[in-house]
Amino acid sequence: MDELMTYLQQKGRSKSSITSYVRTCQNFIKWAERKHMEPEFMSYSELLDYAAYLKKKEVSQRTIRAYFTAITHYFESLVQAKVITTNPGKYLDMKSTPHKKLYQILNREQLENLYHHFDINAYPKTRPTAYPSAIRNKITVGFMVFQGLNATALGKLTVNDVDVLGGKVTIQSSRTHAARNLALQAVQIIELDRYINQTRKELQQHFNQEDSDLLLISGFANYSDTLRNLFRRLRKQEPQLENAQHIRASVITHWLKQYNLREVQYMAGHRTVLSTESYQRNDTEGLQLEVDQFHPLG
Repeated sequence: MDELMTYLQQKGRSKSSITSYVRTCQNFIKWAERKHMEPEFMSYSELLDYAAYLKKKEVSQRTIRAYFTAITHYFESLVQAKVITTNPGKYLDMKSTPHKKLYQILNREQLENLYHHFDINAYPKTRPTAYPSAIRNKITVGFMVFQGLNATALGKLTVNDVDVLGGKVTIQSSRTHAARNLALQAVQIIELDRYINQTRKELQQHFNQEDSDLLLISGFANYSDTLRNLFRRLRKQEPQLENAQHIRASVITHWLKQYNLREVQYMAGHRTVLSTESYQRNDTEGLQLEVDQFHPLG
């Protein structure tokens, strides 16, 4: 604990804080020793194991956050002392409330059927916007199934983000995700070309949005309302489907079987590889994907 105490003193921590941090870290080290783990060789996933252990003991989320603040300082003191080179607790996000969302991963056929079996002619022709809206909705499904876009990214796409001739779409950066360029599938390109040059203009006129540069023109103020209606229809095709995150979780899980971790991190727009790793846990067919309750950044 000498490294930790020196580190905390340099940080200007009070004596009482140092005492509390040291006690917390001593308990952590005792747990590690019982698990035959050496702190110098511990990884991010083993820190999550400790978080799960604390939760099982019914330690409150607030207290767990406090414990991990101390533990992160402990590892940082080892980095400063050149005992280790990387702090495994650096990217832990313990700020959110405990919540674990499980999704039954959709297989590739189920995912692609959402797009290929989407019948744009099945919409009732009771409104003049019904048919062009159906085309827009199929475009939306394509972006979810092939590029793994979430609701936020979909709602922010502009017409300038799509390069039909180049066969790619640019996803701009957001508060939670990094920018990236993703390839379009061949089946999307034909639909997108027709949508941009014809259908989108029809929707702009119908909804009085001629000046809008948004790609997915909708009559709703929030694109999430458009998605809500769309998913009512998609669930008729795939009853177990829940929401856009369910599709995204399935897509990322399948990407991890095809590409390396860093490639998937880029494609998913994850700011840290740790977010991508949380999807790697259930890389076995038929298992459910756990969106980690302690690091929900996907």
